[in-house]
Amino acid sequence: MDYWSQPRIDREQIPLFVPTLGDMVSENHTVRMFDEILAIVDWGEWEAEYPRKRGRPPIHPRVMASAILYGLNRGIRSSRKLEDACINRFDFFWLLEGRQIDHSTFAEFRTRFGEQLKDLFGQVGKVAAKIGFIRLLDMATDGTRVKANNSRYRTVTAEALERRLVELEAEFEKAVAQMAANDRQEDGLFGEDESGNRLPPDLSSLSKRHKALTEALAKAQVADRAKQQKHGKKAKPTQVPLTDQDAKVQPNKEGGFAPNYTPMATTDGTRGFIIDEEVLAGAAEAATIIPLLNRLESEFGGLPPRMFFDGAYGAGQNLEEFELRNIEAFTPITNTTLNNDTADEPTPRQPAPVDQPDDLPVNAATKKLDRNAFVYDEQADCYHCPTGQRLTYEKTTSKRNACGSVPIRVYRCHDCEGCSLAARCLTERNRKGRTVRRDKYEAERQRMVERMNQEESKELYKRRMWIGETPFAHIKAAMGVRQFLLRGLTKVQTEWRWVCTAFNLGKLARELTRLRAEFALATV
Repeated sequence: MDYWSQPRIDREQIPLFVPTLGDMVSENHTVRMFDEILAIVDWGEWEAEYPRKRGRPPIHPRVMASAILYGLNRGIRSSRKLEDACINRFDFFWLLEGRQIDHSTFAEFRTRFGEQLKDLFGQVGKVAAKIGFIRLLDMATDGTRVKANNSRYRTVTAEALERRLVELEAEFEKAVAQMAANDRQEDGLFGEDESGNRLPPDLSSLSKRHKALTEALAKAQVADRAKQQKHGKKAKPTQVPLTDQDAKVQPNKEGGFAPNYTPMATTDGTRGFIIDEEVLAGAAEAATIIPLLNRLESEFGGLPPRMFFDGAYGAGQNLEEFELRNIEAFTPITNTTLNNDTADEPTPRQPAPVDQPDDLPVNAATKKLDRNAFVYDEQADCYHCPTGQRLTYEKTTSKRNACGSVPIRVYRCHDCEGCSLAARCLTERNRKGRTVRRDKYEAERQRMVERMNQEESKELYKRRMWIGETPFAHIKAAMGVRQFLLRGLTKVQTEWRWVCTAFNLGKLARELTRLRAEFALATV
């Protein structure tokens, strides 16, 4: 007897009984669970997009979507690799029942059904909710950065774009003159034969480049103006991507800067299913919260009692909304500390004795006394400085944050002259008297700081990382989504929706497989 294992099938032998596709894929293979779940989904909205005319029958959208979603779950993202898998992998061969789909069909299908994909994402979530995998008790919202389909070196400033446009216009004029000279020469040789239906290839290419550069210049100028309003005229010029102009140059998670998008996910804390997703071109994550709450209330008929966020979401408008909707929210507040001296006392006490100035908080940026060294008296609507002087209301101004404009009340002290702490308190800008600013959401921030300082809250908040960040870890490491394949915000949003749907399907398939295994053991 030969020592080595023998092949199950001889390559050259004609078998009497041919193995079926079912024999090639084990009974507990993930692809079978994918197929079972997607078979119970309503595909009516997808089917309605097909014209149903005579001709070659189309492949059913369930088959196409199954291949894309299962491929994403297996780390196969590109349409050409999907085409290869249809031919060379038994699990894909089983899933598609022998169909061989080319890459162009996959590429077209992937961007065609953005709206219908929303419904599919929701249906998968409802299946998970019926089984009890989604309970809407604890939720976490978080965002990450994924590179755009744009080289980090293909970014330019408005100044560079203006130079390029000047050079391109000179090149365009030269090409027009050359074309006119060629026309005159050909007319002399062959007679006049006008055909002005379309631009010649050279001019058409130059025209497209001119349009792309003009659009990029407009975006760069808008971004520069916004930057200067926020940081002054010395703000660095904005870098604008040339390939995918919807992306924004942002810090990479791995270090350095490159054109990026900010995909976001809201995750249920029961089993880690994603229940809401979107993509931002910039980094204004705080502005997404109120629309998110509206969507959750509309889709699920209610809101979770508890939600977790990182420090990027602690805008005052969001804190106010959490309280109005009775959501126990947890988010670190970095620009406010708990000030027990604002309690309902007849006379607010001093934050620290004046003879112990080192105990007074100092602002890291200005090197002067921080606003938290001043005590707010709610009844009198004024602040008290460490020496006991009053800072009375002077005027109302405003500032903008990610969620919009915020009214700011300005309080000023008129007795700073001769103060022992003046050198440590006054800057060049407030020689007329120290000012303290208070926006309309200061009370909400104080309450959030108080909540986050409780030991029970600290323990609860430890769950945020698992709930909110685990999906991104799996999507990047296991599914390989570290750079988007498509360009433009609309297509990138569709691609992210495919990714999140595939993530939920994979998780649902694993959970159902686990339940079946537990049931099988229980019935033995």
